[in-house]
Amino acid sequence: MNSKTILLIDEHPIVLEALQSRLSSEPEFQVIARHTHSDRALFDIFELRPDFVMMDLEIPGRGAIEVADQIAARLPTTKTVFFTSYDTDIFIDVALRLGVAGFLLKNEPVDWVIEALRKISLDSNVYSDAVLNRVHFDRESKQYRVKTQSFFSGLTLRQIQVLRHLARGESVKEVAKCMMLSERAIESHKYRIMQKMGIHDRVVLTRFAIREGLMPA
Repeated sequence: MNSKTILLIDEHPIVLEALQSRLSSEPEFQVIARHTHSDRALFDIFELRPDFVMMDLEIPGRGAIEVADQIAARLPTTKTVFFTSYDTDIFIDVALRLGVAGFLLKNEPVDWVIEALRKISLDSNVYSDAVLNRVHFDRESKQYRVKTQSFFSGLTLRQIQVLRHLARGESVKEVAKCMMLSERAIESHKYRIMQKMGIHDRVVLTRFAIREGLMPA
Protein backbone atom coordinates (compact mmCIF):
# COMPACT_ATOMS: atom_id res chain seq x y z
CA MET A 1 0.00 0.00 0.00
CA ASN A 2 1.34 3.42 -0.97
CA SER A 3 1.46 5.86 1.92
CA LYS A 4 -0.26 9.24 1.61
CA THR A 5 2.37 11.96 1.90
CA ILE A 6 1.73 14.86 4.26
CA LEU A 7 3.41 18.24 4.64
CA LEU A 8 2.79 19.97 7.99
CA ILE A 9 2.78 23.72 8.74
CA ASP A 10 2.38 25.13 12.24
CA GLU A 11 4.19 27.98 13.97
CA HIS A 12 4.66 25.83 17.09
CA PRO A 13 7.43 23.21 16.75
CA ILE A 14 5.94 21.14 19.57
CA VAL A 15 2.72 20.71 17.56
CA LEU A 16 4.70 19.62 14.51
CA GLU A 17 6.70 17.15 16.60
CA ALA A 18 3.57 15.65 18.15
CA LEU A 19 1.76 15.37 14.82
CA GLN A 20 4.69 13.75 13.06
CA SER A 21 5.20 11.33 15.95
CA ARG A 22 1.57 10.24 15.89
CA LEU A 23 1.27 10.06 12.11
CA SER A 24 4.47 8.04 11.81
CA SER A 25 2.75 5.23 13.71
CA GLU A 26 0.18 4.92 10.92
CA PRO A 27 1.53 2.99 7.90
CA GLU A 28 -0.84 4.75 5.47
CA PHE A 29 0.64 8.18 6.19
CA GLN A 30 4.13 9.58 5.70
CA VAL A 31 5.20 13.06 6.84
CA ILE A 32 7.67 14.25 4.20
CA ALA A 33 8.29 17.80 5.49
CA ARG A 34 7.28 20.18 8.25
CA HIS A 35 7.57 23.94 8.49
CA THR A 36 6.91 26.81 10.90
CA HIS A 37 6.81 29.45 8.12
CA SER A 38 4.43 29.51 5.15
CA ASP A 39 6.88 31.02 2.64
CA ARG A 40 9.44 28.24 3.10
CA ALA A 41 6.65 25.67 3.10
CA LEU A 42 5.40 26.82 -0.31
CA PHE A 43 8.73 25.95 -1.92
CA ASP A 44 8.54 22.39 -0.58
CA ILE A 45 4.86 22.05 -1.50
CA PHE A 46 5.57 22.72 -5.17
CA GLU A 47 8.78 20.68 -5.11
CA LEU A 48 7.44 17.62 -3.24
CA ARG A 49 3.77 17.73 -4.34
CA PRO A 50 2.36 16.06 -1.20
CA ASP A 51 -1.03 14.36 -1.07
CA PHE A 52 -2.00 16.52 1.93
CA VAL A 53 -0.97 19.89 3.32
CA MET A 54 -2.10 20.07 6.94
CA MET A 55 -1.71 23.53 8.46
CA ASP A 56 -2.84 25.96 11.10
CA LEU A 57 -4.63 29.13 10.05
CA GLU A 58 -2.26 31.34 12.02
CA ILE A 59 1.19 30.86 10.48
CA PRO A 60 3.97 33.38 9.75
CA GLY A 61 4.66 34.68 6.25
CA ARG A 62 2.10 35.00 3.51
CA GLY A 63 -0.31 32.93 5.58
CA ALA A 64 -2.60 29.93 5.32
CA ILE A 65 -5.12 31.58 3.00
CA GLU A 66 -2.45 32.35 0.41
CA VAL A 67 -0.96 28.85 0.71
CA ALA A 68 -4.37 27.20 0.28
CA ASP A 69 -5.21 29.48 -2.64
CA GLN A 70 -1.96 28.64 -4.44
CA ILE A 71 -2.42 24.92 -3.83
CA ALA A 72 -5.92 25.07 -5.32
CA ALA A 73 -4.60 26.93 -8.38
CA ARG A 74 -1.44 24.95 -9.04
CA LEU A 75 -1.79 21.53 -7.38
CA PRO A 76 -5.42 20.40 -7.75
CA THR A 77 -4.63 16.87 -6.54
CA THR A 78 -3.12 18.10 -3.26
CA LYS A 79 -5.71 18.26 -0.47
CA THR A 80 -5.62 21.14 2.00
CA VAL A 81 -6.57 20.46 5.61
CA PHE A 82 -6.89 23.24 8.18
CA PHE A 83 -5.88 21.99 11.64
CA THR A 84 -6.55 24.88 13.95
CA SER A 85 -8.15 26.43 17.01
CA TYR A 86 -9.66 29.29 14.97
CA ASP A 87 -13.24 28.23 14.27
CA THR A 88 -14.68 31.71 13.71
CA ASP A 89 -17.33 32.31 11.05
CA ILE A 90 -14.97 34.24 8.79
CA PHE A 91 -12.43 31.39 8.68
CA ILE A 92 -15.16 28.83 8.07
CA ASP A 93 -16.40 31.05 5.23
CA VAL A 94 -12.85 31.25 3.84
CA ALA A 95 -12.47 27.46 4.06
CA LEU A 96 -15.72 26.93 2.17
CA ARG A 97 -14.71 29.42 -0.53
CA LEU A 98 -11.33 27.74 -0.93
CA GLY A 99 -12.89 24.29 -1.02
CA VAL A 100 -10.49 22.79 1.54
CA ALA A 101 -10.86 19.07 2.19
CA GLY A 102 -10.83 19.34 5.96
CA PHE A 103 -11.39 21.80 8.80
CA LEU A 104 -10.25 19.96 11.92
CA LEU A 105 -10.13 21.58 15.35
CA LYS A 106 -7.17 21.03 17.63
CA ASN A 107 -9.40 20.03 20.55
CA GLU A 108 -10.51 16.88 18.73
CA PRO A 109 -9.21 13.50 20.01
CA VAL A 110 -6.11 12.45 18.12
CA ASP A 111 -7.72 9.19 16.95
CA TRP A 112 -10.59 11.21 15.47
CA VAL A 113 -8.09 13.34 13.54
CA ILE A 114 -6.38 10.24 12.14
CA GLU A 115 -9.73 8.80 11.08
CA ALA A 116 -10.64 12.15 9.49
CA LEU A 117 -7.45 12.01 7.40
CA ARG A 118 -8.36 8.49 6.30
CA LYS A 119 -11.77 9.70 5.12
CA ILE A 120 -10.20 12.67 3.34
CA SER A 121 -7.80 10.32 1.55
CA LEU A 122 -10.90 8.58 0.17
CA ASP A 123 -12.11 11.91 -1.29
CA SER A 124 -14.48 12.84 1.53
CA ASN A 125 -14.54 16.33 3.02
CA VAL A 126 -14.38 16.29 6.82
CA TYR A 127 -15.21 19.18 9.14
CA SER A 128 -15.35 19.07 12.94
CA ASP A 129 -18.91 18.96 14.33
CA ALA A 130 -18.48 22.41 15.89
CA VAL A 131 -17.79 23.74 12.39
CA LEU A 132 -20.57 21.79 10.66
CA ASN A 133 -23.10 23.14 13.17
CA ARG A 134 -22.43 26.63 11.82
CA VAL A 135 -22.99 25.94 8.12
CA HIS A 136 -26.00 25.05 6.00
CA PHE A 137 -26.57 23.83 2.46
CA ASP A 138 -27.86 26.56 0.17
CA ARG A 139 -30.10 24.86 -2.40
CA GLU A 140 -30.05 27.79 -4.79
CA SER A 141 -26.26 27.90 -5.12
CA LYS A 142 -25.86 24.20 -4.27
CA GLN A 143 -23.07 25.10 -1.89
CA TYR A 144 -22.47 25.07 1.84
CA ARG A 145 -22.50 28.50 3.45
CA VAL A 146 -21.96 29.90 6.92
CA LYS A 147 -25.29 30.41 8.68
CA THR A 148 -24.29 33.78 10.10
CA GLN A 149 -22.50 35.98 7.58
CA SER A 150 -19.39 37.69 8.91
CA PHE A 151 -18.88 41.44 8.69
CA PHE A 152 -16.05 40.60 6.26
CA SER A 153 -17.98 38.17 4.05
CA GLY A 154 -18.17 40.75 1.26
CA LEU A 155 -14.38 40.90 0.94
CA THR A 156 -12.42 38.86 -1.57
CA LEU A 157 -9.90 36.30 -0.33
CA ARG A 158 -7.05 38.59 -1.35
CA GLN A 159 -8.61 41.50 0.55
CA ILE A 160 -8.99 39.32 3.65
CA GLN A 161 -5.29 38.46 3.43
CA VAL A 162 -4.33 42.14 3.12
CA LEU A 163 -6.65 43.06 5.98
CA ARG A 164 -5.04 40.50 8.29
CA HIS A 165 -1.60 41.95 7.64
CA LEU A 166 -2.77 45.54 8.09
CA ALA A 167 -4.62 44.67 11.30
CA ARG A 168 -1.35 43.29 12.70
CA GLY A 169 0.09 46.78 12.36
CA GLU A 170 2.23 46.06 9.29
CA SER A 171 2.96 48.96 6.94
CA VAL A 172 1.88 48.92 3.30
CA LYS A 173 5.52 48.34 2.34
CA GLU A 174 5.80 45.36 4.71
CA VAL A 175 2.54 43.85 3.45
CA ALA A 176 3.65 44.28 -0.17
CA LYS A 177 6.95 42.53 0.53
CA CYS A 178 5.30 39.68 2.43
CA MET A 179 2.60 39.09 -0.20
CA MET A 180 4.99 39.69 -3.12
CA LEU A 181 2.78 42.43 -4.53
CA SER A 182 3.45 46.07 -5.38
CA GLU A 183 2.84 48.78 -2.80
CA ARG A 184 0.37 50.30 -5.24
CA ALA A 185 -1.62 47.05 -5.29
CA ILE A 186 -1.73 46.94 -1.49
CA GLU A 187 -2.82 50.58 -1.32
CA SER A 188 -5.61 49.76 -3.78
CA HIS A 189 -6.75 46.77 -1.71
CA LYS A 190 -6.59 48.86 1.46
CA TYR A 191 -8.76 51.58 -0.11
CA ARG A 192 -11.34 49.06 -1.36
CA ILE A 193 -11.45 47.29 2.03
CA MET A 194 -12.12 50.53 3.88
CA GLN A 195 -14.68 51.63 1.31
CA LYS A 196 -16.59 48.36 1.56
CA MET A 197 -16.55 48.45 5.36
CA GLY A 198 -17.14 52.16 5.75
CA ILE A 199 -14.05 52.45 7.96
CA HIS A 200 -11.27 54.99 7.48
CA ASP A 201 -9.16 54.41 10.59
CA ARG A 202 -6.68 51.55 11.02
CA VAL A 203 -7.27 51.36 14.78
CA VAL A 204 -10.99 50.81 14.17
CA LEU A 205 -10.11 48.35 11.43
CA THR A 206 -8.02 46.31 13.86
CA ARG A 207 -10.80 46.33 16.45
CA PHE A 208 -13.25 45.01 13.88
CA ALA A 209 -10.79 42.31 12.79
CA ILE A 210 -10.46 41.11 16.39
CA ARG A 211 -14.19 41.35 17.08
CA GLU A 212 -15.06 39.34 13.98
CA GLY A 213 -12.50 36.64 14.77
CA LEU A 214 -10.14 37.45 11.93
CA MET A 215 -7.35 38.20 14.40
CA PRO A 216 -6.59 36.81 17.87
CA ALA A 217 -7.42 39.20 20.70
